[in-house]
Amino acid sequence: MTDIYFRTDGNSEIATGHLVRCLAIARACAKKGAAVKFIVSDQESLALLEERFCSSREFEVFCLNRCYREISSETSALLSCLSADMHTEHSNSAQNGSCRKPWLFIDSYYASITYFEALRPYFRTAYLDDLRNLDCAVDLVINYDTARDCPAYANAARKLLGIQYTPLREQFCTPSYEVRQKAGHVLFSTGGTDPYRVAESLLRIIYDDLPDKSRTPLQSAVHDWSDPYSIQDKSTLQAMQYHILTSRANTRYAALAALAQAHPQIQIHTNVSNVAALMAVCDLAVSAGGTTLCELCAVGVPSVSYLMAENQRIAVETYATLNLIPCAGDIRPASMQDLPSAADTLRHILDFLLHMAQDPSARAAASSAMRNLHDGAGADRIAAALLQG
Repeated sequence: MTDIYFRTDGNSEIATGHLVRCLAIARACAKKGAAVKFIVSDQESLALLEERFCSSREFEVFCLNRCYREISSETSALLSCLSADMHTEHSNSAQNGSCRKPWLFIDSYYASITYFEALRPYFRTAYLDDLRNLDCAVDLVINYDTARDCPAYANAARKLLGIQYTPLREQFCTPSYEVRQKAGHVLFSTGGTDPYRVAESLLRIIYDDLPDKSRTPLQSAVHDWSDPYSIQDKSTLQAMQYHILTSRANTRYAALAALAQAHPQIQIHTNVSNVAALMAVCDLAVSAGGTTLCELCAVGVPSVSYLMAENQRIAVETYATLNLIPCAGDIRPASMQDLPSAADTLRHILDFLLHMAQDPSARAAASSAMRNLHDGAGADRIAAALLQG
């Protein structure tokens, strides 16, 4: 039996994407007979991970009770935490005639070359990467955002590069989707934490709910140009239902809940087990960069993206270049970007919603092109590579 430890984290600062994609791969590995366990830094990561389990004890989880940013200095703590478990697994493997080292599958932007080197004597190491800036001395590197090799992967023994390795959940393998004549439902997928308050800002613009005392600088800038939208435009936007996909880790959850209370067209979704089904209800979507863009393509929901972290740039630009998902811009402060300003980004999102809501043929064309991109089998391909190596 192949033993695989997934080392990853998620919290209100780095969101939950690492957890979600590791879970997709972990489930594919478990279906192929691997013994899968997780390692996380702290209690917040533990809670967010277990919140996404299909059952209360789907996978065993080891919590190191350390700072997630200090992964490169955790080697001793990790080995100490796993010592008893690895001894048991080694004994079981010896009895079964197999003594291969377990896999340590790392999905963290805080890993380092020294971290990989320190752990390779004890594990076969795999690294899920999308930054392309770390010399990966690992047994397996995965980057589904790009098919291009690079010097950062020169020391990786094996490489899985390209969109076919996108680790989507099983529900995205054969989704069903209908392009409806009238657009009535919009998905806002702004990350589990939405640090730049995109969903809240868009909703406040749509419903003219921008009280002076609670405006952010971004909302104040938006308020200056929101009035030119015609009454008909506002009516079109306000007539649609808005599905906010988020988590309790969102620091603005209470504000979103208050907006939903004031406007019945707003629904907040947390702990969603079948995200593909929720997407299939929606006629349009707004999403930050990341794996969610792949999921939206697999379902076929006409979408617009925006950038909120540098590691999302390759994916956002790739989908825009392929004419699949346009990029509205960068939502971060102006000093950090070379794309349209944050306020302009929100305006471009609203312009997209207005245009696509009124053009069913454009939505049909976009949906068809998106569905042709993904087959949903990326997690299974990664699992096969882990179990064969």
